[in-house]
Amino acid sequence: MKKVLSLIVFLLFLLLIWFSWNWYKDVVLCCPVDNIIVKERYGPLIFDCVTGEVITNDLWPEKKKEILSSQRKGQSLLLVGPYFENETENNGISRAEKVKMLFTEIPADEIFTSARPVSDCEASKGKMLHELKYKWVIRNDDIIEYLDRTILFYKYDSDEEITNENVFKFFNQLSEFLKTTGDKIVLTGHTSDEGEEDYNQALGMKRAEEFKRHLMSMGVSADQIMTASEGESKPIASNETEEGKAKNRRVEIQIIN
Repeated sequence: MKKVLSLIVFLLFLLLIWFSWNWYKDVVLCCPVDNIIVKERYGPLIFDCVTGEVITNDLWPEKKKEILSSQRKGQSLLLVGPYFENETENNGISRAEKVKMLFTEIPADEIFTSARPVSDCEASKGKMLHELKYKWVIRNDDIIEYLDRTILFYKYDSDEEITNENVFKFFNQLSEFLKTTGDKIVLTGHTSDEGEEDYNQALGMKRAEEFKRHLMSMGVSADQIMTASEGESKPIASNETEEGKAKNRRVEIQIIN
């Protein structure tokens, strides 16, 4: 009887070895490693790293719908394309322009493009939209929003608060945002080169402080608002023309965490 049981156990052991070997052969040894193709899943949109062409997948329609649904009245779409190592800013703008063509629901003159540097194309494919950034912005004669800052222009040489409908609407949105998020901002005043340098430095600060008072009157905490002045030192246009001087008279707003 013991011999029979021993034989049965031995046979079961052989059967286990046989099954194990077949599993190892079918699962582990079935294919050379070089022949295994792993298909990586990316987000809704990526760029071809060689041609710069836009590649979308089945996730794109839903992402596009999400982007379009977040628009507020009077806002335009800003698309900021990435440019990578050994590329120029023009490569990033070209990518943004190609994405712009996907938004046929929006008039072309209501979509603005820009660019930003990113280190490596292949390594950043896993990031959302392959490092393309988008933002709904205000763009008019008084206000220009960028990805990381906003500019409010003075059309005249003054330190008085700008009072028009465009600015009022913007401050309403900004104040609600700051009260909701608790984020902090820096208000930096700038001037044209009219007047002495010391005068313009003080004028830039007066402009920043005036904007701070306005936001505080709307319920934003003073602790959330820092002010600074660059005076005439950082023009964004030529001071040789009245149009250029008007662009240099401004307050820049930057949100920081």
